[in-house]
Amino acid sequence: MSSSLHPLERRVLSALSKEGTLPFAALVTRSGLKEDQARRALQWLSTKGMVDIEETSVVRLEVARTPPELALMKMLAAAREPPTVEWLRGQFASPEEFSAAFGRARASGWVVVGGSDRSAVKGTGSDGPKALEEIIASVSRTGRGEDGPGRKEVVADLLKRGLLRRIETKETSVSMTPAGNAAVSSTVSAELSDRLTSEALSSGAWREKGLRPIDVEAKSATFFPGRRHPVRDFIREVKETYVSMGFTELTGDSIHPAFWNFDALFIPQDHPGREMQDTFYIEGMSDRKLVRRSVVANVASAHEDGWRTGSTGWGYSWRVEEARRLVLRTHNTVLTVRALSESKERETRVFAVSKVYRNENLDYKHLAEFHQMDGIMVGEGLNLRHLMGFLKEFYMKLGMKDVKLWPTFFPYTEPSLEVVGYSDVVKAWIELGGSGIFRPEVTLPLGVKVPVLAWGPGIERLMLMRFGLEDMRELYGSDLSWLRNRVELAGR
Repeated sequence: MSSSLHPLERRVLSALSKEGTLPFAALVTRSGLKEDQARRALQWLSTKGMVDIEETSVVRLEVARTPPELALMKMLAAAREPPTVEWLRGQFASPEEFSAAFGRARASGWVVVGGSDRSAVKGTGSDGPKALEEIIASVSRTGRGEDGPGRKEVVADLLKRGLLRRIETKETSVSMTPAGNAAVSSTVSAELSDRLTSEALSSGAWREKGLRPIDVEAKSATFFPGRRHPVRDFIREVKETYVSMGFTELTGDSIHPAFWNFDALFIPQDHPGREMQDTFYIEGMSDRKLVRRSVVANVASAHEDGWRTGSTGWGYSWRVEEARRLVLRTHNTVLTVRALSESKERETRVFAVSKVYRNENLDYKHLAEFHQMDGIMVGEGLNLRHLMGFLKEFYMKLGMKDVKLWPTFFPYTEPSLEVVGYSDVVKAWIELGGSGIFRPEVTLPLGVKVPVLAWGPGIERLMLMRFGLEDMRELYGSDLSWLRNRVELAGR
């Protein structure tokens, strides 16, 4: 039996043979191995049934900070005369900390307020502060709570207030089994070699020592190589899908004037989506170069009276100051509409995949910072049937079959379609993104007279469908087991 053991295994068994059971730290010391070597040997020995490994959780308490009421009592003890409430308040880092300290000390009967000016604070001589100090010292010394009368409640209160904290550690204990004892007791007549060298082969020395048997059926160590995050993998796949369909990628800054983020898309300046609860504005900054002429003047007139679009507009007085405000982009349409203003009427297929920012309440399908892909197609004769055909083909290429297009409303497209997909996990149709044909109020002020198809799904919502998740926040969690198992994208 011992002839098949690796040298690391022999050293571990030898260290255990005297005691039978050792904590992992003591085993490392007695065997003279490094921690990684000891763990590897224990894994092998455990598989062979020669050792038992037991892990236990040990909880200890640690003093995070001194209770503020004790700090107050020390101030009273050091003062020559009873200090006033105002003086004591000034000795604390904040009024809240003083209120907590003074309130507890007074409620516990440790101090009273009186004197000629009725604001002097005096100690009552209570044993309470001393008892609390003893509990704190005991916890600091032993790492355990107090079980005496009333002391258990004090420790619980200190934990609740964050003055004590629990620290949980895992301790590993290793015991030798009868099979391990038998392996140690057996003797080997000849010294065995673990490695063949060119010298041993040429001299024939390996014949004298012999070779240690190797268990070819032993499980290999689990290996987790570095890899891209699943979100990055999916974004790469989305980009490859766009390129395969003849699109060119756009990139751009995260900060834009509100003009390109909202106004150019015919979103009125009093629209609820432009308020602080939905948009992150850059405080105190604006694009002073933005002036009301050329394209900006066209867009402003479209808002006010419809300009030359045949629309009546929104019927309000457009303000350039509002359009100058800088925002973190709330959608990537800000990139595609700027590209549209530059392309004019040339046939164009472009897309953008990058982060967008919204002041959202976080839930299973909403994030404040997420990825969105936007695309447009510009060309003579394009219509809603082309858009529907493209979207179905696009989602089919991403492996998504349960996708529907529902009529809806968006301020800058008409007609508009909402892309929804059915989630088997949530058991509901989830909104994946919006789409439609840009309205004349968007295209004509930019100098574009041909149809423009546009769409803007969110990447994370698509990944909910791909991975069968219930919550988008799981994509950015710290669950290493989930991340390690994403070797290939689900459903591919």
